[in-house]
Amino acid sequence: MKKKIISMLAVTGLCAGILTGCGNLLSDYNGYVTLGQYEGVEYTQLSTEVTDEELQAQVDAFLQQCGESEEVATGTVAMGDTINLDYIGYCDGVAFEGGDTQGNGTTLTIGSHSYIDDFEDQLVGHEVGEEGIEVNVSFPDPYPNNPDLAGKPATFVCKINSIIKVTYPEELTDDLVAANTNYDTVNSYMDALKMDYESYKQDLADKRMKADLIMKVIDNATINSYPEDELNKLVEQTIEAAQSSAESSGMDFETYVSYYTDENGNPYTIETYKQGAEDYMKELLNEKMVICAIAKEQGYTVGQKDIDEYIAKEVAQNSGMSEEYFNETYSQEELAYAAVYDKVMDHLIETAVPVSE
Repeated sequence: MKKKIISMLAVTGLCAGILTGCGNLLSDYNGYVTLGQYEGVEYTQLSTEVTDEELQAQVDAFLQQCGESEEVATGTVAMGDTINLDYIGYCDGVAFEGGDTQGNGTTLTIGSHSYIDDFEDQLVGHEVGEEGIEVNVSFPDPYPNNPDLAGKPATFVCKINSIIKVTYPEELTDDLVAANTNYDTVNSYMDALKMDYESYKQDLADKRMKADLIMKVIDNATINSYPEDELNKLVEQTIEAAQSSAESSGMDFETYVSYYTDENGNPYTIETYKQGAEDYMKELLNEKMVICAIAKEQGYTVGQKDIDEYIAKEVAQNSGMSEEYFNETYSQEELAYAAVYDKVMDHLIETAVPVSE
């Protein structure tokens, strides 16, 4: 359920602010949660060593980006080809809005499944320059891009303008590096690439460690019940935000939620959407209550100095953010919770036991 609900919340824009702070709310969770083991917890320690194979994969990706394309005016379309084509789409014999390239041409890689099912397959075997190619498809149902076309059959009359061939460099050279990066030589580029990838793997390892720790600490705790008022408020905010998104999209709420699916792939109804939102809010509250309970047991408090230090750290790590942004976007309670979370996580890490992957 979790992954599906996360996508729901991303649409409603609530993820950044649903958890209020616990600076003045610690006592509210008395009785709601009983802590288990949270010190000496094992976590998976990912390797941060960069292998030759990983570096080569990065080089190969770079070489792919340096490919030079050429439009070929002859040839037969095959699976995997990238082509330039024009088309006009007809439904019930009438050209529909948005279904016409208007002679400007558009690129399509055959087999990418970028278009409606079976569209690309029907272009295989046709020649460059061929006109009047009829591609017969049916729009999916539902079809959010144009609900009026959902489930209807359509015919696209196509013309293949060209096949786009791409030639890739076979090896890394000083000239190639100098022309496409901020480095002058292969050696300097490779040194920087290795450092960047080491940093990436360290960041990945840190995130895995924190995820392991918090999940195990929550699993070790016993959730006795939930603060009803807080839970209801969070669910209500989620539903209201989704309703607002539906309204701005010109859809009724029932249709809007049906475009999302639960963990079993079933479209949401209003009731299952609300239940899904409640389930996910409980997961978030599990974490919040455990974090706050640990903070209380360890005697951690949060004052304005802690909040200021937290903001300063975030600003230093995120060049696109400012102190004003944090103070205008988040409440003092939210910032207090973020600061407490970091203190608790530091404690969990200090006492944790690494286990190799």
